[in-house]
Amino acid sequence: MNYRCPLCGREIARNLVLFLSHGEQHIIDQIKEEHPEWVEADGVCRPCAEYYRKQLSGELASENIGPGGRKWRTTMGVAMLGASLGLALVFVVTGVGRPWRLLTFVPVFSGFLGLIQAREKTCAVLAELGVRDVDTGQRKIEDVAVAARLKARGRWIVVKATLWAAGITLAFLFYP
Repeated sequence: MNYRCPLCGREIARNLVLFLSHGEQHIIDQIKEEHPEWVEADGVCRPCAEYYRKQLSGELASENIGPGGRKWRTTMGVAMLGASLGLALVFVVTGVGRPWRLLTFVPVFSGFLGLIQAREKTCAVLAELGVRDVDTGQRKIEDVAVAARLKARGRWIVVKATLWAAGITLAFLFYP
């Protein structure tokens, strides 16, 4: 029988449920502030407990995606870079004209965007929206300074991915 976390709705094995102790009252209070319907006896999943621990410790001030989001972005980044390499190989082997080689920019950009976001623990789109998703669902970033810092980092991530993609695409464009 599985357990559904009352905070995020995630389904996990019943033996993985966390029950917070009274020594973690600060976490319990924070959860109840955001989820007044929550009852301590219901427990929480590990990602939710970690989210609230990080929120209270200030760790979330420097990130807006959690481990699940980073893993997904890394996987997609590697896949897109692999796809761009395959596309480039097809273009070279078939002798496609140089202007068509510009099409490799899109998968190269997507690949670098995913990898840089994973490394920086920041999703550029979520930063622009002023929300974070650390594997417990999207939540608005209340601290204006933190939101502004993440937004600036998100924009810089897009610039870095664009520069990497432009450099690699240009190198491929002039490859014999």
